[in-house]
Amino acid sequence: MGNVNRGLLAVGSDRSPSRAREDYVKAIYQLGAGGPVRAAALARYLNVSRVSVSKAKRLLEADGLLDREREPSQPLRLSRRGRRLAIAMVRRHRLLETFFHRVLRIPLERVHAEAERIEHVISDDVAMRIATLLGRPQRDPHGHPIPYDDDLRTEKPLPTLAALRAGDRANVISLDDRDDAAVAVLADGGLLPGARIVVQRSDASCVVVRRGKRVVTLRRAHAAMVRIGA
Repeated sequence: MGNVNRGLLAVGSDRSPSRAREDYVKAIYQLGAGGPVRAAALARYLNVSRVSVSKAKRLLEADGLLDREREPSQPLRLSRRGRRLAIAMVRRHRLLETFFHRVLRIPLERVHAEAERIEHVISDDVAMRIATLLGRPQRDPHGHPIPYDDDLRTEKPLPTLAALRAGDRANVISLDDRDDAAVAVLADGGLLPGARIVVQRSDASCVVVRRGKRVVTLRRAHAAMVRIGA
């Protein structure tokens, strides 16, 4: 791929086309929970322009990573090959996060950024060796499932703590991990996967929850990062 294509696919500070491809397909897979994604939503998610996404779309289609759509305005949909690559990147990322947190004792709020830097340079073989070393964990430290095959099942988004009302009870299933400072706040409050919580108050400004004997007050934006289940 020439210099022009490298510029079109640039995401973040690393301008290598292979990393950009991997970032795009992973973002489409995660943002769309395995389904199609609108270009505007992808641009916001990756913090790039709509023009960059449109140009990248054509290049990803040419690489066979996106299905070709008849109309340019149609959502971006990963091809079978694109979804396999996306799942492989998700696997590497979540295994790295687990290794960093369990073995190296890196704080939870730092593991996402560290994994983002390294996931592009390790092989699938190394990723699976990490999995074996860790005892083949099923979830990363944020509570997200770790895929061990190329199963193309769709991951349905879970409801968030922000949607609950006073008196509701729930289990914390996972934390959205893209805001390191917010993850630090949630970890400090003990709102980690497996925690059992009771909502004491929920209004336009905050959500107050009780976890055991501890009461934690969260901004609504932080509560929206906490995925819950019954």
